[in-house]
Amino acid sequence: MNRLRRLSITARITIGSLVVAALFALVAVVIIRIGVSSILHNATTTLLNNDIAAPAESLPAKPGGPFDLPGGGQELAIVSKDGTILASTLPDGLQDRIDRLIDQGDQPRDVQVGPENYLVLSRSVATSSGVMYVVAARNGETTALLLDRLTAALLVGAGVLIFAFGAASWLLTRTALRPVSRMREQADRIAASTPDKVGLLPVGPAQDELSELATTLNDLILRLRASADRERQMVSDASHELRTPLAVLRGQLELAELDAGDPDALLHDIRSSHSTAIRLAQLANNLLELSRIEAGPSSGRIDWRTLVDELTDAIDRARLLVSSDDDSAGISVDFEYDPRRRPAPGARVALSPTDFGRILDNLLGNAITAIRSTDDEHEDATVTASLVLSVDANGGETVVLTVRDSGPGMPEEFIPVALDRFTRADGSRTGQSGGGLGLAIVGALADAAGGRVALANSEPSGLTVTVTLPLLRN
Repeated sequence: MNRLRRLSITARITIGSLVVAALFALVAVVIIRIGVSSILHNATTTLLNNDIAAPAESLPAKPGGPFDLPGGGQELAIVSKDGTILASTLPDGLQDRIDRLIDQGDQPRDVQVGPENYLVLSRSVATSSGVMYVVAARNGETTALLLDRLTAALLVGAGVLIFAFGAASWLLTRTALRPVSRMREQADRIAASTPDKVGLLPVGPAQDELSELATTLNDLILRLRASADRERQMVSDASHELRTPLAVLRGQLELAELDAGDPDALLHDIRSSHSTAIRLAQLANNLLELSRIEAGPSSGRIDWRTLVDELTDAIDRARLLVSSDDDSAGISVDFEYDPRRRPAPGARVALSPTDFGRILDNLLGNAITAIRSTDDEHEDATVTASLVLSVDANGGETVVLTVRDSGPGMPEEFIPVALDRFTRADGSRTGQSGGGLGLAIVGALADAAGGRVALANSEPSGLTVTVTLPLLRN
């Protein structure tokens, strides 16, 4: 079995085909031999009946003879009621067994006489002298020779057919697996070259299993390429973004070393280094989080009740952030939702509660940072988050999260690329530690849940971010 597994698919299919063909051929030869043997036996029985017919018709008229037995290989005997042979052309071996032959009844029987086999038929005839018997026999040598030659011919023909069947199986298998060989060669070229220089695996015109395999493998290659591109992009972005804060941190530490004799300056340098380290840690965490989101869809599910709970928790965290920062004094953070509207039972968003909370924290944090960055008073500044149910163009229910603020808004030319990682319009909406990843994480989470994110400037000022998430029933 282990040796068979080491063979190629073509060899295994060919060997299997040969074995199956040999079994079928053997069964066919046996069935044909049995059928021909039965036909010959019936033919011999018919001949025996014909041999007996003429003597049996004449015997009642001439029970005392003379008996004119035919020749030409017809072996007959006329036997009296007491077992006396009155006339016979039977061989001596059969004549010696005449008593048993006339007692066997009207059915033909095989009788072995030395090396020869005979088919013997006995028939009783009523005459004026009593019951007499006509015994006929046929030598089975011809029948056996015919069967042997027929069997030999069938075996030779079966061998030729098996060989032809094996060759056809080999050729058909090679032809059927030729697309696999081409796919393997293309895969080798893909592995040895850059993705931009080599295309995908060839997909044949036939809608068969090989085409489905090629399509599946092409999808896998595209996903692997996209994953590799994301990894390269993340490494490139990380190296670019981490270079500046690392250089700043190094400079701050060098200043701290120079200011070792001045406690106030040393304390200032340590605090600056601590702030830079916090920014580095947050940037690294955001990079890891973004990589996790883009690696695959979320396995979490969140219902409407939990969505509302996460919204209120996020509002509490945002209010705590505002109250703990003097620069955010006067900013009002509030939320809206209609408690009377609820989705159908079992409807859920394809996000975990943590991920939905992260969307809220990023959007609310960005809005507060944008308002805080302005030089104006914040007495009338507002940040409002609303959660409503809606129906999309296909009739499916969706959850629409909207975060509006009264901040400075965004430049119109920056809105189309606002969800890209490490993009910054200016310092007004990114803060000092965001790193340009907040909206990228929001966009990635929405995409993972099958939703979308839209940004638009509000009138007279501010920004509105709308996150639409489909509700799934599972």
